Amino acid sequence: MSRQIAAELLKLRTTRTGVALIGSVVAIVVLISTLATLTGDFDSDEFNTIDLLGISGFAQPFALVLGILAVTTEFRHGTITPTLIAAPSRTRLLAAKLAAHGLAGVLLGVVAVAVCSAIVLLGLSARGIESGVDSGDVRRVIAGQVIAAGLWASLGVGVGALIGNQVGAIVGALGWTLLVENLLTIVPGFGEQVQKYGINGASNGLGNLESQNTGEVLGQVGGGLLLAAYAVAFLIAGLLVLRSRDVTS
Repeated sequence: MSRQIAAELLKLRTTRTGVALIGSVVAIVVLISTLATLTGDFDSDEFNTIDLLGISGFAQPFALVLGILAVTTEFRHGTITPTLIAAPSRTRLLAAKLAAHGLAGVLLGVVAVAVCSAIVLLGLSARGIESGVDSGDVRRVIAGQVIAAGLWASLGVGVGALIGNQVGAIVGALGWTLLVENLLTIVPGFGEQVQKYGINGASNGLGNLESQNTGEVLGQVGGGLLLAAYAVAFLIAGLLVLRSRDVTS
């Protein structure tokens, strides 16, 4: 099992995709954090430092894609056959991908939240603006965002195993999390439930990102457990499909 995890980590370190995803996350977080911190109207009643720290959440969709690629790339390039010849257990294969890419998601979250927090807190200090949050609030956001990124990557592994097709999995997953869920939040009488218990809502709860923009969210423990439940559900479904799927050379 340790050799399989090591092999997955080696794939991450030696492929351009992983490097490109990390570079994209850093570039996006730096750009948006800098613009929001330097140009924001901090005299407005809607100003909330937590919202600025939440910009680090842009890492989560990238972590989701990273997890999806962990499985679907094997099918797209036909490497699933030699992989299973070397290690026939599909359960162990999925577990190795989960361990490696869950860790990669956590590291992606660490990079994003470190960059975002540094830009936001130093930027506000340089402008002489009180952040309005204490060190405990910042630590809770940082911890929640990092764990959330790892869970999003784990969710991606499950989605990739369930769908198999790379384009379909990525488009479907991003379409649901970035578009459909957000559209559902504006449905009267139903939107508040989606906003609180949907994948994004659970992630916001775990990240301690409750504000006027996010609406009411679960607490960190509740949000974390719900997001983990989503990941486990997709992983179980993905494993069942993966174990029954025919693999040809």
